[in-house]
Amino acid sequence: MEGVDPEFSKKAKPGDIIVAGDNFGCGSSREQAPLALKHAGIACVVAKSFARIFFRNAINVGLPLMEANVECEVGDEIEVDLLKGEVRVPGRGMFKGNKLPDFLLDMLTDGGLVAHRKKVQEQQKEEKV
Repeated sequence: MEGVDPEFSKKAKPGDIIVAGDNFGCGSSREQAPLALKHAGIACVVAKSFARIFFRNAINVGLPLMEANVECEVGDEIEVDLLKGEVRVPGRGMFKGNKLPDFLLDMLTDGGLVAHRKKVQEQQKEEKV
């Protein structure tokens, strides 16, 4: 994020939401990029579009994201409803995004791909008993 805002790491607070433009995450094919955002406390990334590898890696590590074209300014308080695929920006309106499929929402709820798979395996074990 230093290329966009050299002070980003000092400004970011737990619960912050990143709102971005096209092809967010382009240039990184490693899980460390979304994982660093998650560990910095970023609650969600909303972007007009995502680099596909970043998108998949974010889901894998449990970083919520949504594709939506949102108009806002740095510091605006926004509300993201992943279940409805909506972003509300007080004073600017409601922006419709692309709702994630339920199976991806389940993965995010469980904390990412590995945590989700462990949960599914545990459920399968319990069903066999």
